[in-house]
Amino acid sequence: MRCLVTGAGGLVGTYLVETLLERKQEVIALDFSPGPLLESMKGRVRLVRGDILDRAFLGQVVRDERPDVIFHLAAQSFPSVAWEKPELTFQVNVMGTLNLFEEVRAQGGDPLVVVACSSGEYAVSPGGRPIAETDAMGPASLYAVTKLTQDHMARLYHEVKGLRVIRARPFFLIGPRKTGDVSSDFARGIVAVERGLRSDLPVGNLEVVRDLLDVRDGVDAFWTIAERGRVGDVYNICSGRGWSIREVLDRFKELAKVPVQTRVDPSRLRPIDELVKIGDPGKLMALGWAPKRPLSGTLRTSRNTGGGSRDALRCGV
Repeated sequence: MRCLVTGAGGLVGTYLVETLLERKQEVIALDFSPGPLLESMKGRVRLVRGDILDRAFLGQVVRDERPDVIFHLAAQSFPSVAWEKPELTFQVNVMGTLNLFEEVRAQGGDPLVVVACSSGEYAVSPGGRPIAETDAMGPASLYAVTKLTQDHMARLYHEVKGLRVIRARPFFLIGPRKTGDVSSDFARGIVAVERGLRSDLPVGNLEVVRDLLDVRDGVDAFWTIAERGRVGDVYNICSGRGWSIREVLDRFKELAKVPVQTRVDPSRLRPIDELVKIGDPGKLMALGWAPKRPLSGTLRTSRNTGGGSRDALRCGV
């Protein structure tokens, strides 16, 4: 199949491109600012540099490439940046998606579009029980509001305009190359303590519980959804298991080469903090998917790479 990946330079995007290549798929990797990893794949993928806010450019790509599947990952994906640059976040996440849907309609070819939405759309569930796809929405950040808008657009373009769209709602994908989240911050911070570059590790609320999934299991889920998912439907991508941030920190400290002291940094405490957010992967698992990588191994590889380097702002999820 010909697979177009928007936001191919982001965390999920780079792993997805690698997975598609392993599965002998033809890949067109679209990104606003491709990093060195994507650049190194030239010859194995068709690398296209451009902006999804440029509708004429996007239409040209869809028309020229005629993809069978589009994995739409392109986004401004940092919740903190959304407060700093709200207009950019709404433009990229909402208008960029609208541009894609409209150009798919205009160019024809009827590709399957798998849209990366977000678990951030959900309200916190009563009692912290796992969240199913039918549970209430209640975004707690501007970023999540844009993803909820994107999600509703995707549903409507399928129901009203007949686009072949499937929505995916990833929870918290972690692993090597990830930056800007708590696990990568711990990894980089502990490496800095080991090297004598800092005396302690600043932390936020350690009692928060999150559903953590290895990003490689996450991209396997995206592929499963594209292969076996029902058009028009929505699927959580998650493990179904909650981990407190304190547990994650303890695992990292066990891997550290020196004792690590922590201190609470008030700037890391969020004004709205969803204490428990765990997903229900039942619908996805019914398609034949299951997570394969234990969290301990994910944290070990993340620690050994020091958390990676920060993705470009508009790469993708």
